[in-house]
Amino acid sequence: INTNAFKKYQSATGGVLDANTGLLKVTTAQYNALKPLNFAINGATFALPPNGQIFPRALNTAIGGAPGQIYLVVNDIGSTDSGMEFVLGMYFFERFYLVFDSTNKRVGFANTGFTNSTKN
Repeated sequence: INTNAFKKYQSATGGVLDANTGLLKVTTAQYNALKPLNFAINGATFALPPNGQIFPRALNTAIGGAPGQIYLVVNDIGSTDSGMEFVLGMYFFERFYLVFDSTNKRVGFANTGFTNSTKN
């Protein structure tokens, strides 16, 4: 998300930047208080639930993180003078279907069986 939104996200989550991973790290209590992160796209809202905002804990050591810690995957894409407010990535697309309709120059999103999953 853009820098201004990231600062608000960091403040809202209480996350602290982890030097080893480059990700925000939160405590269990902060994770339990985490709210869905809503993306407004063409008049529709797509909510990334708390579990969809964290790096898979079983893979923490693969990115230089500590076992048992909770790292948030939402990160700062820099300032957005170009009008880009956010970039949707892997963790978003694990939760929502994405369909490209190149004939009509449009993109569609839909829920999947994992949209509201609590497994990570």
